[in-house]
Amino acid sequence: MSALLPLFLLAGAALAQAELRSLDESELQDVTGQDGISLSANLTFAPNPALTRCAGGCGARVAIKPGHSDGFIVVDNILGTFSFEGLKLDIVTIDSGFAGEGAQFNGQALRLELTEARFENARFTLGSSNQARGDQAGFRQTDLLTYSTHGEVRLHGNLYFFAAP
Repeated sequence: MSALLPLFLLAGAALAQAELRSLDESELQDVTGQDGISLSANLTFAPNPALTRCAGGCGARVAIKPGHSDGFIVVDNILGTFSFEGLKLDIVTIDSGFAGEGAQFNGQALRLELTEARFENARFTLGSSNQARGDQAGFRQTDLLTYSTHGEVRLHGNLYFFAAP
């Protein structure tokens, strides 16, 4: 009997059918209510004196050049452990809520949903710079604020990004 079970399962699988067909544009436009993108990660940033411009080592650096500006927004000296579970990115329409301002806005926004995010022994500096990298000639950076925590910080909730008019 036990020798026949795999044969029956194989025969049953062969009889199972599923339809995979391409969808035309009108059918795709009717697909809504998806969850967007869901991500989880655990990132640890530690200084490496061999790869940085700082004596003793700096943390990681992210430089963003917005639009056609001449400068960069930088998140510099990133150290510590950053982890998040169930981070979701989604485009949502805001047409209600927010103490009545949602109806006035009545537009789309990018929602970053944090199911749970943690920072442990974290540090970073937010600033502006004239160049993306700190090892180039003529490099200048203005630090706006530095965040540092010893221990653990937990976050959850939604963060919305709106397009500038």
